[in-house]
Amino acid sequence: MQNIRYLSQKIALTLYVFGSASTSFALTPLQQQIANEGFEFVKEIPAPTNMTGWAGHRDQYPATVFISNDQKYYIVGDLYNAKGENLSVEALEKHVKGAVLDDVWQSLEKSTYIQDGKKDVPRIVYVFSDPNCPYCHQFWQKARPWVNSGKVQLRHIQVAVIRKESRGQVATLLTSKNPEQVFSQLNLKSGDQSLKPMQNIPAEIAKKIDANQELMDKYGFFATPAVIWKDSKGEFKSAQGMPKDLKEVFEQ
Repeated sequence: MQNIRYLSQKIALTLYVFGSASTSFALTPLQQQIANEGFEFVKEIPAPTNMTGWAGHRDQYPATVFISNDQKYYIVGDLYNAKGENLSVEALEKHVKGAVLDDVWQSLEKSTYIQDGKKDVPRIVYVFSDPNCPYCHQFWQKARPWVNSGKVQLRHIQVAVIRKESRGQVATLLTSKNPEQVFSQLNLKSGDQSLKPMQNIPAEIAKKIDANQELMDKYGFFATPAVIWKDSKGEFKSAQGMPKDLKEVFEQ
């Protein structure tokens, strides 16, 4: 599969993850100050003498914070031992990765998408797609057996990356009386009958399109379709470009 597990591997190797995790413990005044600066405390971790360490994330990046026990100083950064081993990476992988991956999924749920399939299905698959992407149309068509049987629901997050008119076409799609029907017709005809681009896009719709694009960029995708799902074990998976093995996306 083309770039299969791209995002999950990227997170595992570089710990580039997103979102926020709620704390279930009381914060000291200094911790609250750090939290106000955008850091989310997730788990206390080992630290040097006279310091307390925390694994968490700030500005949607995992990070570790070490606070002096007298609550006068703090350091944001990685902790190394005398052997040159990065102890922060292990802590973030162990304590932060799972929490923020859940938040990645929640951020996808809050995106502006076109629902494709029944509501109650075993598997949800998110797809970043452009109205002018031929591989997006192909993916939609090949997914029909799983969607029509009620096994899979696709959630098409519309972006504008292929052509100049894509943005106006996405706006036309999102403002139509029945976006699902218009989207289905577009894919049935493989994009041969293109949508008329909207010239004056309402601010509310423009904001939604921008938010979708920012989400795609944030997750490191640069081509459509970009597919994100959870497998049968609940593990986070992704593919960039047209997946070669649809059974891996829809069944495994």
